[in-house]
Amino acid sequence: MRKYGTLIILFIILFPLTLPCATNEVEFKWNFRVNKNFTIDKFTAQTITKNGVVVRENEIRDFIIIVPQKKKKNMFPLLGNYYSYQRPVGSKVPFQLIESYKLDFSMDEQGHYEVDKKYVMPSIRNIPVFLKKKLIPGETWQEQGIEVMEFKPPVTIPVDVNYQFTGIDTQKFDKPTAKIVFNYMINHVVDHNYDDIPYKFLGASYSTLWYDTENQLPLYIENIYNIGFIYKDGTVIQYKGDLLGYYNLKRAIAEKEKVKKEMYNKLKNEDKDLKIKKSKEGLVIEFDDIYFKYNSAELTDDAQKKLVNIARILEKYQDIKVITKGHTDNIGSQSFNLELSENRAKNVLEYLIKKNAFKNDQGSYKGYGKEKPVADNSTKAGRSRNRRVEIFINPE
Repeated sequence: MRKYGTLIILFIILFPLTLPCATNEVEFKWNFRVNKNFTIDKFTAQTITKNGVVVRENEIRDFIIIVPQKKKKNMFPLLGNYYSYQRPVGSKVPFQLIESYKLDFSMDEQGHYEVDKKYVMPSIRNIPVFLKKKLIPGETWQEQGIEVMEFKPPVTIPVDVNYQFTGIDTQKFDKPTAKIVFNYMINHVVDHNYDDIPYKFLGASYSTLWYDTENQLPLYIENIYNIGFIYKDGTVIQYKGDLLGYYNLKRAIAEKEKVKKEMYNKLKNEDKDLKIKKSKEGLVIEFDDIYFKYNSAELTDDAQKKLVNIARILEKYQDIKVITKGHTDNIGSQSFNLELSENRAKNVLEYLIKKNAFKNDQGSYKGYGKEKPVADNSTKAGRSRNRRVEIFINPE
């Protein structure tokens, strides 16, 4: 699964480290469980250049939650969410949430996708695809994959993907895993009249995938990529990156609901005045404007006390993801409101991390400014409600 929103190119690519074992046959498949969520957590160190000059170096995190539904006509309907985060390379600050998407597509056991034309995501489709038979080490195959570039309109690029099952790896993980290497080249020209869309795409992607033969799902992936976008005015934008990706079966959905209920009760018992509600994904805590100094992101003493109480409960749950989202009213400039909302969301997140509520890489933040009001901005009471920070807690 890959995303090209904001021209971020993420390739699922890996490197071989094991010797073939001729006696081991493996049948590869995507064996989703209807009662268990499946997550993909990808980390990419990416460098972007324009005409050969470095313009940005980012660490990108893409976190994907997939909720498999009951199989229909040999296809698994898959619902979920896709979150993309960024921070400067080498930085230890929390990730900033850049974009999020709802997922709604289908996939068979071999890895072939069905996606409604109205959706761009997932933008990487039919990669990887497995053969419907047992394979022996050294066996190769080729399948066609698809890259959908998120421009307006989107650009769809077919790619020929070359695969090889290299053997069983007994050293990288605490159990034997089957290893597949795959790669593809991109050389695609688009005939259009848009100045802000590349007319040519060039690049290469090289991957190694470690497959969990016990659970019959991918376990881990490594990737390197080098992709170039060429525009009609001669501008060349190039993306180079190294990616590590982790696939995980999560707790059963019924167990997640139990944890969510338990966490809700403990948070309410800790602070009876806490504004908290349940959502489909987890819990949402709302922090009012009164917990910040006027037109400032500085937390008040009361806010810090509330966050200490929240941290005391959250630190007992190791497997959570937290996103803080800042909002403002419509008074003031767009740039001021956006910066204020980002800084408030960031400060809440960093304070929770400081109080050991969760680890740095479990949290992220995003500011929306005045984009998402929950009340009427024409009234004083409405504007007060709109000035808020929401803490989204997802027990995985």
